[in-house]
Amino acid sequence: MKKAISLKSPALLAAAIGAVLLSASVKAAEVSGTVGFTNDYRFRGISQTAGDAAIQGSLDVAYDNGVYAGIWGSNLDFGSGDDANLEVDYYVGYGADINDSLSYDLSFNYYSYPGYDAGDIDYAELIGALYYGDLSFSFGYTNDYGNSGESAQYLALDYSYAINDMINLDMHAGHSFGDYWGSTDIDDYEDYSIGLSGSAAGLDLSVSYLINSVDSSDEVNNGAFRNDDTLLLSVSRTF
Repeated sequence: MKKAISLKSPALLAAAIGAVLLSASVKAAEVSGTVGFTNDYRFRGISQTAGDAAIQGSLDVAYDNGVYAGIWGSNLDFGSGDDANLEVDYYVGYGADINDSLSYDLSFNYYSYPGYDAGDIDYAELIGALYYGDLSFSFGYTNDYGNSGESAQYLALDYSYAINDMINLDMHAGHSFGDYWGSTDIDDYEDYSIGLSGSAAGLDLSVSYLINSVDSSDEVNNGAFRNDDTLLLSVSRTF
């Protein structure tokens, strides 16, 4: 039996992130915070807010040597009678250039759900990404998805094209697979989206249409864990 990649205490992980940052031999750091709103919090195509709106925020620290760390949070809704109402994610990573056009990023991510009394569903994930111009490819792996003891993987391909100085055309394709998804009715599935993003009056704005490949018999079009096709809107500001 494989040992899960997991730190069961978010407080311990936060302390570990702080230690990494304090021990980094750097001279300068950039601190930023973001507050945002979206009409539906979708994680890899599946709603985490039962199709309702979410307020989200993050605090990030990035160093000149490529090390970064942060914390991100959002409200949740896993259905009536469920006490899950908050997600707090911690992450630490490193990114660097390979050459003038190619770069990479490696990160450790911990997803936690404080206040969820029905069970421990916290888990960790490793994500690697390659960037080539406006194209990016990423791969996420966990051997303990949702603290289930089962593995899950996620492949994503993203492309952003600058239509002009203010508007970008964004395209995304993702594939969720692994033992965890194979044990569900959904099985492996894809999520796709196409949309526009840009900035105005100090705000970052985006609109996109999301499509999932889930079979119609397994489609959830209302309530918790919606996985139907939908229009996503978001607005955020970074300080």
